Amino acid sequence: MREKPIIYTYGNALIKSATLLPLLKQYNINCVIDCRTNSNTPNGITTPVNELKEELRQQKIAYIPFFNHFGFIPSIARNRQGSIIYSQAIAQPNFLQGIERINNGIEKGFTICIIDNQRETYKSKRFLLIGKYLQNTYRIIHLHENGHYFSQEEIEQKNQRKEEERKQKNKHRQNIGSNGEEIAALYLARNNYHIIEHNWNLHRGCELDIIAMKNNRLHFIEVKTRTSDKYGEPQTAINHQKMRNILKAIQTYRFQHYLTNTEYQIDSIAIIYRSEQDYDLKHFLNIRPNGEACDDCKTFHKRPTL
Repeated sequence: MREKPIIYTYGNALIKSATLLPLLKQYNINCVIDCRTNSNTPNGITTPVNELKEELRQQKIAYIPFFNHFGFIPSIARNRQGSIIYSQAIAQPNFLQGIERINNGIEKGFTICIIDNQRETYKSKRFLLIGKYLQNTYRIIHLHENGHYFSQEEIEQKNQRKEEERKQKNKHRQNIGSNGEEIAALYLARNNYHIIEHNWNLHRGCELDIIAMKNNRLHFIEVKTRTSDKYGEPQTAINHQKMRNILKAIQTYRFQHYLTNTEYQIDSIAIIYRSEQDYDLKHFLNIRPNGEACDDCKTFHKRPTL
């Protein structure tokens, strides 16, 4: 089976010829495709384009600006957050023209290195867009300035492992949070609170963990759970912005449920959760929205039962 031709890539916002040229020589690269914004302004950190072109010419390495093909991604190929939509980007005429020019260059015997300004390969267009598109035809090798390299497939596998690890961490974090809310709910029920709502959500960021009633007084209770106090106690996560969101959610909830004349307070239950039977619970009563101390703090160290 015939081996695929190789296309190399390299990325750095601060590309200097002193770093780039040894890499090109090491892999016998004789053509550089530059996807960066074309700038000739010398700044002492990045080698200006005109200077880079001249140094490459002296080494008999072709330099081709490709910003219009691969550097610029039009708004039609981006979502509202500005992220690239792959299916739209690869359908753009400029992109396809760039691919055709690369194919022609490979047929003529050029060994190509595509450069852009993103140092982290997995975030770069040369990986997410160009490499993904070309990997069925070519072997894509992403170079690093230390001389190491990774193939397109290796980075994809690495990213997949990271994504799986991230999902596992999120799942673990959600489980810890659910366990904390379960403990908080049991504690409240045991102490004669009548729970009205769990996780009442106004919109993203404005959520009330537990709404309960005791002695005709509404309690809006924020539950914070951590596995240790290494990064501070759980209650410290209720910062100024979080308090603003809580107050906004409380105002809307009271209005929607005709409870504007009912007295209320904000509580916090902070839990250090180590296991089902090993945790600490602190109940902070009547937190002041302005950041002043609460009325009282009760501690609990044994798993509550109804």
